[in-house]
Amino acid sequence: MTKIGILELRDDRFIEDIVSHLHEYEVELLSFGEQSIPIKSDYRVVVDRLSYSDPYLKEIVKNLSLDGTYVINNPFSSTTINKILDIKHFESTGIPYPRTIVLPKIDKSGDLKEIIHEPDWDRITNEISFPCILKPFDGYAWTDVYKIGSLNELKTHYEGMKNDHILIVQNLIKFVDYYRVFCINKRDVLISKWNPKPFYMGEYICSDLKQIEDLKDKIIELTIKLNTILDLDINAVEWCITDDRQAIVIDAFNEVPDIVPEHLPEPYYNWLVEKFSECIKDKCNSNERNKTIFLP
Repeated sequence: MTKIGILELRDDRFIEDIVSHLHEYEVELLSFGEQSIPIKSDYRVVVDRLSYSDPYLKEIVKNLSLDGTYVINNPFSSTTINKILDIKHFESTGIPYPRTIVLPKIDKSGDLKEIIHEPDWDRITNEISFPCILKPFDGYAWTDVYKIGSLNELKTHYEGMKNDHILIVQNLIKFVDYYRVFCINKRDVLISKWNPKPFYMGEYICSDLKQIEDLKDKIIELTIKLNTILDLDINAVEWCITDDRQAIVIDAFNEVPDIVPEHLPEPYYNWLVEKFSECIKDKCNSNERNKTIFLP
């Protein structure tokens, strides 16, 4: 019988519902102690919703992938994706995005001061309007995200974070509508109206999408194209709509989108369970492997 490994906490309701759709497979919840190297795997698929939080788990699932297990999401892709690389992908695919400047992480020792310079604040003032958004280039779930009202405020926050983070500063986009767009298996797309709030307090809103009838097909097309480039089998891309009918990506990468039945309209939650279960089955029934530069 084909084996599926699940890397997630045991009380996760979404995973419980996924497992209930996989009754024809042998499914195990994974845990790891010491490992012999190279790691061998007898799992056809591993669903990874936890390694983002621990570097040891991330290295384990990378090794499982190299041994032939299909890991969802691709651990090599998810390790390399960040908001700076995302913007390069936006540019190549024609996806609109906020004007962005990356601010350097400053070496505390000063050994690299001739190589890595403090920001040119005059340039930033000319290119970025206030208020703006300051956040880490690899941030997740609103951690260390700040709305900045002035250059002095930007300098103050940067001084407090520059030794620990590579930061990006972006124009604040004024939007009339905001959507969270789930993409599964690089083909199935669910668009949900979204009220963005920090730390898992955002609200999903059922909508007939009439407000974006003119943009819906474009959002779907570009979301699929982006997830194909990023090689993500499950992701949630955040799009905002401006008053001049521009669809702009605000966040392109959610390696482990929060999927909680209490937070989602029931039809949306059921859709996610069904489509993600189908994705897992598709990978189980194929010979597909994760893309990686390490394999011929």
